[in-house]
Amino acid sequence: MKIRICKVASVYFSFAILNFVYAEQYKMCDSVIKANISYQNLNRISVKGDKIDSILGIDNAFHYEKNDKTGEIFLRPTEENGYSPISLSVTTVSGKTQDLLLEPKDREANSIELLTENTQFSPLELPDECDVSNDYEESISNVMKKFINLPAHRQRIEVPGVQDRSFEHLRAKFSAAYRIDGFLCLEFIVETTVDGIFRLDERMFSRKGDIALSLSNLFLGKNSKVTLFVMRR
Repeated sequence: MKIRICKVASVYFSFAILNFVYAEQYKMCDSVIKANISYQNLNRISVKGDKIDSILGIDNAFHYEKNDKTGEIFLRPTEENGYSPISLSVTTVSGKTQDLLLEPKDREANSIELLTENTQFSPLELPDECDVSNDYEESISNVMKKFINLPAHRQRIEVPGVQDRSFEHLRAKFSAAYRIDGFLCLEFIVETTVDGIFRLDERMFSRKGDIALSLSNLFLGKNSKVTLFVMRR
């Protein structure tokens, strides 16, 4: 879900972030569980009372982050995969396996909670791991805020091979790279050569491996520039 967070140092700050009210719960079984996920946002998959040890699927169909402490994963389809269904096999620390078929949609981020035979459905109850996922969201948000508010003297790092990004008549030219709290933070300058005012969206410039993106402004004209902030591992 895209949340407009605040104005930070006169820079408009927005980026895709998780916002779970409650998880969609599914009993683990021998058949394939089908569920919808967000195409543009990270989706959480967890196992109540257990931890995800590993996942198996087509490498270029999705990218994900794993919280080793809670054993949950945060997954998003890749640009290459698009809206094609994703087949995924989840194996837990206790040895249980579940096959999933996830269909990307234009929707808010989803939270999928798998239940073992010993757990009960409680669709209106916040999962125990919710506080931890909020910690994950907050850490991403905090790093992005630091990135946007970097002092002018902040030391840049050399990252060879970073390519410019484009979407139709829009071009995001690589400007600088930084290392912040373990994340690789890339800065791009977005411009256009076409007359008119255009509304921007972070998804226009998303690439495989991106964790979060933010724009300094959601509107761009021919004679103006917008900064694109990209966080990666």
